[in-house]
Amino acid sequence: MKPNLVVKKSAWCGVTPLCVIFFWLIVPLIVMIWRIIVAKHHTVEFYDEHVVVKTGVLSKHERKTIFPSILSVSVHQSFWGRICGYGSLSVDVVGKWDISLSGICNPEIAREYLESRVSSASVVKPLMVENMGNI
Repeated sequence: MKPNLVVKKSAWCGVTPLCVIFFWLIVPLIVMIWRIIVAKHHTVEFYDEHVVVKTGVLSKHERKTIFPSILSVSVHQSFWGRICGYGSLSVDVVGKWDISLSGICNPEIAREYLESRVSSASVVKPLMVENMGNI
């Protein structure tokens, strides 16, 4: 099954101003290259029913969770992020696990997709009333 949306980290988030200034030193160069490699091996796949987070370069880690109803989506882009096309995305979901993604490519595309899944008040309110009745 193909995911509806695949979100990948941007390589630009690994390039910090200090690494750019001191690129001629070997340690910041190695740190910058490692951050770029790690960013390129981090993906989040959104399906209709679940979310899959894949991370890892040498050892792989995959986290699969049920995709609950979304309450709100917010995007933050710095000046450098707007120029290079990356930003942070925060998704407030019903339940315990809120999704926070930093340094992702094209956060506006992800925001548009996730806002199409935002729950309306008519869906959330009966769910809250039903759970309060069980208390």
